[in-house]
Amino acid sequence: MHLIELYQKQDFVYSIEIFPPKTEKGMEKLKITLEAFRSSAPDYFSVTYGAGGTSRENTHELSAYIQHELDVPAMAHLTCVSHTAKEIDDVLTKLKNSKIENMMALRGDPTAGTERFIQPKGGYRYAVELITAIREHSDFGIGAAGYPEGHVENPDIDNDRKHLHEKIATGAEFIVTQFFLENTHFLRWRDKLHHEGANVPLVAGILPPSNWKATKHMSEMCCVNIPQDLSESLIKYENEPQTSREIGFEHVEQQIDELLAEGVEGVHLYALNSLETVKRLGPKLRDAASTSSSLPAD
Repeated sequence: MHLIELYQKQDFVYSIEIFPPKTEKGMEKLKITLEAFRSSAPDYFSVTYGAGGTSRENTHELSAYIQHELDVPAMAHLTCVSHTAKEIDDVLTKLKNSKIENMMALRGDPTAGTERFIQPKGGYRYAVELITAIREHSDFGIGAAGYPEGHVENPDIDNDRKHLHEKIATGAEFIVTQFFLENTHFLRWRDKLHHEGANVPLVAGILPPSNWKATKHMSEMCCVNIPQDLSESLIKYENEPQTSREIGFEHVEQQIDELLAEGVEGVHLYALNSLETVKRLGPKLRDAASTSSSLPAD
């Protein structure tokens, strides 16, 4: 099943993103945690892809575990980083043989120690090229990334949307955004894309802030603005971890409520493998998805 079918069937879809640990012990621990994640009944999981070779095989293993052992749809991430076109083809073949049916196609972040992405020799430079390769390989469902505040390497928001339209035209069936902390950025971006003719689901990526230092680092790395009231609260309580965590949860709970009121098609929860995050936010997201899936068809 292509994940686009979920977005077509339901008014709202709840998904969780996880990352594969690098060690066998970490993998076994995460599999236990995923049993608890499943109790919040996400519509699907996505599994990130290690840059520069780290944890790549674990992406395959974890996606297959979710798909076949947990019986929840899994979307495996794939990036252009450090891969030749032949290696990409081999990865796709392995995933197809494991009956993984959905891919998140990403250019990928620069490798450690570099500031900008470098096209691999014999590989792809842009996500749109990767989408083309996936589409030509097999019948995968394909998701792609969107950047409501612009990409860190392309802060021109209008120009970045042009690249997004190219991804859609090439075969991306839905778009999941980078996290954002102010809904106005997402809603303005969504409305402009709709006005420009985009007709695929535009899914909101949500990441709960945990503390000031981590939030500031992520915002700078991803070109994401931090609302002034949130930054002031996190700074004030930067030496009180539990209070900072509660501030973050309350902030994204308000974000989610506002997004639901605006008719967002889905929320993709960047859980960072945190059980606390899923326990706190999962019930609200599950309720929204359950309500939408029970609505009569038009």
